[in-house]
Amino acid sequence: MSVTSLTLCALGATSTLWRRVNVFPLEHPLWWATTGTVFAAWLVVALAVIGAVAKRPALTFAVALAPGVMLMSGGLAGRFSFGLTDGTFFGAPFAVGVLWLLTTFRSYRALPSRRRWALVGVSLLFVPLGVVQIRARVPAPAGTTPASMALPPRLVASIVPEGARLSDTGSLHAPCGHGSLTIAPLLTFQDASDDGFWPMAHTPTTERATERPALDGPLRRASLQLETLDGGALLLDAATLVPKSTASHLNRYTDVMAVGLGSPRLSFGPTGSTTFAVEPFDYPRGRPAQFGALLSSGDFAVLRATNAEKGPFRELARGPLARGGPLSVTFFDGDAPQCRVTWLDYSAQADVTVSPAAGEGVPVNVVQFGKPASDESKVVIIVSLAATGIGEGLDTVLHAKGVYRNRVLLEPLGAR
Repeated sequence: MSVTSLTLCALGATSTLWRRVNVFPLEHPLWWATTGTVFAAWLVVALAVIGAVAKRPALTFAVALAPGVMLMSGGLAGRFSFGLTDGTFFGAPFAVGVLWLLTTFRSYRALPSRRRWALVGVSLLFVPLGVVQIRARVPAPAGTTPASMALPPRLVASIVPEGARLSDTGSLHAPCGHGSLTIAPLLTFQDASDDGFWPMAHTPTTERATERPALDGPLRRASLQLETLDGGALLLDAATLVPKSTASHLNRYTDVMAVGLGSPRLSFGPTGSTTFAVEPFDYPRGRPAQFGALLSSGDFAVLRATNAEKGPFRELARGPLARGGPLSVTFFDGDAPQCRVTWLDYSAQADVTVSPAAGEGVPVNVVQFGKPASDESKVVIIVSLAATGIGEGLDTVLHAKGVYRNRVLLEPLGAR
């Protein structure tokens, strides 16, 4: 019974393992919460088999308690690590763990009571594997760097040039060669977690992160200014207040959408003259996503996923991008440049720590580009300073409290 049940547990653990062995380094807690746990499960099976074959029931009994011990310790760790998450989420595995321990303990009545309690003590060696399942999901300290702590003055009215329009929500609509762009420069959270666990249920407050940042009123959390420069260039100067440290899975520092480009291609300033075809991407399975990211090494890399937004990831190009340096993206239609968008504050504020959802050295900041499957006539660029949309899972990452500045320069390059 013990060998069979443990084998089923090991097979179940293996079926959930999407990450390759080397996705996270050995010292990373997520290695132990994923690959390390699967190795441990099969080690337990091997020990149970040895105990059964060698007629050492005490060995089989000790390892048969391991799943129950892990479930109980994981449930307790979750309850105390994420105090605002619904307790039933962690209470269920705890209850299953208790039932497992009671059933297994009672099935070995042939062993002396003292021996059984001694083996229970030995099985407590598996407690760390249960705890790491939860503790590995606790967000790391915030790695974003807000530009300031004070919000600039409210929306400043300005003269918008012909062909451009500034919406009430703070989005700029402007020409891009013979196409057009929409740029939304305010930091917005699509989800948020009160305690850092997977964003499933939240407590509404007046500072709730998922509310669109208000440009006016008593709960104002954003400012925006538009300036017209020489040569027809436009400078959006946006700022968004994050009133408290916020854990989030999906959020957007800037949204860019382009329409009217027949054969769209992009190039990034750090990677020189290399251009990248703008291809459709699917979710949650299908055609792969393409994205750029600022690495901890000081390089900006452009990568391609394997299945939708999931790895393994293949590097397409890279080039240097100093902290505080501008990041530019040039839109092409075929070989003809149409316009250039430059983020002046992205690199100074981005979090470069490794993503708990992606691994493989991929950071939590991202500049994803492509054609969404819902409407392949559009080109979208989704920029995040710290998010876990690339990869798999609902792990969250923190934005530090403060004001995030987002100056976006739009320069025309092609004839309308």
